[in-house]
Amino acid sequence: MNLRQRKAMQTKQKISKVALKLFNEKGFNNVTVDEIIDKTSTSKGAFYNHFKSKHDIFLEKFKEIDDFYVEELVPKIEPLESHIHKLKTFLSMQMAYIEKDLGWDVTRTIYEHELNPERESFFLIPDRPLYQILYTLCEEGIRKKEFRDDLTPEQMIIILVRVMRGILYDWSINKGNYSLEKEQEILFAVVIQGLTQNRER
Repeated sequence: MNLRQRKAMQTKQKISKVALKLFNEKGFNNVTVDEIIDKTSTSKGAFYNHFKSKHDIFLEKFKEIDDFYVEELVPKIEPLESHIHKLKTFLSMQMAYIEKDLGWDVTRTIYEHELNPERESFFLIPDRPLYQILYTLCEEGIRKKEFRDDLTPEQMIIILVRVMRGILYDWSINKGNYSLEKEQEILFAVVIQGLTQNRER
């Protein structure tokens, strides 16, 4: 990466960071592009060179998060033998990242934006890398008879993601007043236990 590219990346990151802070403080609809430009001491040309709209700032953040999962977390769980252990470790590292690197305020802002019925929710995009990671873990876990076989990988993903969204939403509306990493360990231990047991009817 040359100097020009590095400066462009720094400008993009600055715009994103300041915009997310403003969205959190004032609400997404109450922040204008002009205000973001003013707070970052950049220009409209610089803003639109990196983002088509305010909405794109959220999309970029989601991509950044998913890239982190793929590039940083997946290589760390690959050496583990058990898919149960892989899933638990991935979820633990995911929540630790959200708690320490994103924070409850950015998480809350993302959820507020995603709840806007006028916008397509990034949470519901089926080919998100996060969902692909979970699918691989569940599918291989079923194939190796570590997970119950009366649920499909798709059904397992729905369960995991709904629990994931629930704890993140609760943590953010409680302003991060408890340890997300510790709380997820309790919740997902119960959920994963359910995924590994075939219950007789």
